[in-house]
Amino acid sequence: MLKAHPVAQRLMELVQTGTVPAAHVSSYWEEMGQRIVVEVRADGNWVLQDVGIGHSATMHPVERLLHVIERLSYLPVSSRLRSYPAIWRLAKQLAQETACGLTFDVWKYAMVLATIVDHCQQQELSPKTFALIGDGNGFFGALLRRYHRQCTIYSIDLPKSLVFQVRMHVAADATVPLALLPDGLPRVHERAQVVLVAPQHLDQIPDTIDFAVSVASMQEMTAFSIASYFTFLRRRSQPHSRFYCISRLCKELPGGEVCRFEDYPWALDDEVFLNGVCPFYTHSFSLHTSRQGPRVLGWRIPCVNYFDGVHVHRLVHLTPEQP
Repeated sequence: MLKAHPVAQRLMELVQTGTVPAAHVSSYWEEMGQRIVVEVRADGNWVLQDVGIGHSATMHPVERLLHVIERLSYLPVSSRLRSYPAIWRLAKQLAQETACGLTFDVWKYAMVLATIVDHCQQQELSPKTFALIGDGNGFFGALLRRYHRQCTIYSIDLPKSLVFQVRMHVAADATVPLALLPDGLPRVHERAQVVLVAPQHLDQIPDTIDFAVSVASMQEMTAFSIASYFTFLRRRSQPHSRFYCISRLCKELPGGEVCRFEDYPWALDDEVFLNGVCPFYTHSFSLHTSRQGPRVLGWRIPCVNYFDGVHVHRLVHLTPEQP
C-alpha cells in the first residue's frame, strides 16, 4: 500500500536525489542518515529500516512489564492531566492497529497531546491547523488526527523521516488525504489533511499555524534550521497561536556543535504558559541498564535509566513577526 502511494513515491525520489540544503542537515543527521535505510532495491522492492524509535511490538514479556511499571512511576504526573485517560486509550488502540509496542515513546506522545488538550480547554482554544516539527515515525501525528479528525497537519521533517511518517499515517488510516509541498500548489491544503513538508519549503505553507509542536527534535538541528522554524512560526502567529517545545537543555552533536535550549531565538515578550523541567521526560525502564540512573546506598538500581541530559519544556505564544 505504501509503495503505491504517490506521496510516498515522490518522497522516495527526494531521498534518492538528496535535495535538502546542507544548512538543514546537522552532524547528528549526517550520522543518523547513514544508519536509516530508505531505498528501492533493484527488484523494485522498498526497504525501510528506522533506528532508535523504539516502537517495536515484539517486545520481551519482561520488557512489556517494565513499561507498565514505568507508566505507574509517572502516575503522579499523568493523573494531573484531565484529558490523559481518554487520550491514552486512543494511543493504545492506535498502537495495536499500527503494530507499535506500548513503549515510552508511544506513552510520551499521549502525554504531549494531553498537555496540549488540557491547555486548549483551559484557554478556550480550538486549534485547527498544526505544525509538527520532527515527528519521527509519525505516531504523534497519527494520534493527533485520531483525536482531532478535522484538523490539518503540516508535518515538517527531512525526506527520509517523512517516508516513515507517510507509512504511519497510511497504517493508521488508509484513506487519509495526504499531500506533499511544494507539489500541487497552490490548492494542496484544501484537499489534504496531512501535508508533508521538507524544511527548505517552510515558507510555502499557505496557512497560519494554530499550534506547533516539537518533541525532542530541535536539539538535533543546526542553528540555521532552528532559527528558520522560529521565523516561520512568528510570521504565522496569531493571538491564539501556541508553540509547545520539548528539548534537551544542552546537547553536543557528533560534529562538536552544541545545541542549547536557552539559545533558541525566544523573545522577552513571548507569553509563557509552561516552562521548566519536563515532568514526564525524566526516566525510562529498560532491560538494559545504562550508567545514568538512580542509586540506593551507592547501588545502581537496575532497569531504571535517566535520559542523557535534562529535558525541559516550554509552551508559549510567540510574539508575531512581520514577513
